[in-house]
Amino acid sequence: MARATAARRVLYGAAVVALGASAFLLVAATSAPTTQGLILQAVGHAGSAAVGNRNEAYVVVSAYNEAGSIRGIVGGSFSITIVGSPSGADPVRKAGVTEPVSGVYKIALAPELSQHRWSAGKYLVAVAFTSASGSGVVVGELLIGQQ
Repeated sequence: MARATAARRVLYGAAVVALGASAFLLVAATSAPTTQGLILQAVGHAGSAAVGNRNEAYVVVSAYNEAGSIRGIVGGSFSITIVGSPSGADPVRKAGVTEPVSGVYKIALAPELSQHRWSAGKYLVAVAFTSASGSGVVVGELLIGQQ
């Protein structure tokens, strides 16, 4: 009888552990942003970047779907490619990503090397988003030194 009771306790304990692990996996899976039906929009903002300096400029990207804004995207999910730039412009790099508002991502851009500077003109920026649950791309314009 004691063995049967001990066996039931072990079986019950294993079931509780299995149930707890399942609940943890379910919570982890539902807390990742879902990108089904992803819609991206982008707009450039010069910020304090100006011709001849190396201050940060920004591309602001909104990410949403029919369920609403997609929040919690990690910065590494965004990659930046300059697809058009003023003649002779120095290379630009992604300097950081923040989420100032739910589903809105502020991607900081800066000249790639310390000796590089912004050039006057229009930069066309492709922002690619890649994750295990979806991907997308959007193109935005960034104007430096022009109104």
